Amino acid sequence: MPKLHDLVCKHLLREALDPISTVELEKPVAPLDEQRIDVYCELRPELPPPDALPHLGLVRRMAEVERRFLIEPFSSTPSVDSIDDNLRKKFNLHHGLKKAAKGSSSPKPVLWVLSPGRPEEVLQGYVGAPVAGWPSGFYRCAPELATWIVVLAEVSKTADTLLLRLMGPATMQLEALRELDAMPLSEAQRQPWIDILADVRYLFDDEPDLSPEEKTIMTELRQRWEREKAELRAEGKAEAILSVLVARGFKVSDGVRQRVLGCKDPSTLERWLARAVTAASDAEVIAA
Repeated sequence: MPKLHDLVCKHLLREALDPISTVELEKPVAPLDEQRIDVYCELRPELPPPDALPHLGLVRRMAEVERRFLIEPFSSTPSVDSIDDNLRKKFNLHHGLKKAAKGSSSPKPVLWVLSPGRPEEVLQGYVGAPVAGWPSGFYRCAPELATWIVVLAEVSKTADTLLLRLMGPATMQLEALRELDAMPLSEAQRQPWIDILADVRYLFDDEPDLSPEEKTIMTELRQRWEREKAELRAEGKAEAILSVLVARGFKVSDGVRQRVLGCKDPSTLERWLARAVTAASDAEVIAA
């Protein structure tokens, strides 16, 4: 499961954060030691307003703590040794950034650790504590470490944590995917996920020997994308029917409008669209 989880999280973050930052996956840090950072980002000089990218939720706020940041998603709750390895990569990266800056100020990049469960030894050893103004599940370690631990099991199940929860363990990912399924097409957050999850799902097509949990996630993503495409096609046909009626000079009643927009059957919508071209009234279009 760690391999697939790692792959999903990296590509979710790359697709989601691309509008606000340059994103590197598997960024080399110390070539002689084969150190690589899972996800490394630098904020772009000009950022779209938050309401233009509502699907980022709390990840947008995380990104703006420091313009350079690292994200390390874990498939299981990390140990102190694992965090030590992350910090070693981070400090080596900072050393390289300071050398490249040639004497100019180069703040430490922030390390964001995404942990499925609560890593008690890590929080105790690195003095991780809740921070005023941040939601549950967010812990900042000793200031000079420039490191935060996000305990995914403790974050609230709200729209602004959806991206974070999609990087959790399999059960959390599936729960988040089903929340997306239940989201109305009109929701501003929904459209970006269509493109993001479409890209991610193709990662699994050639993956052999998937575990049962991995197969469930793959199937869920694939089925969700197919449903999404079908719903969008239906929505487009419904809008076309209404546009034809308006163009022909009809005032479409609320009842007809709701019936057309509420229909998800492609063959019915095709029939109504053909009928809209010649119907004598808006009601005739949806007549049995």
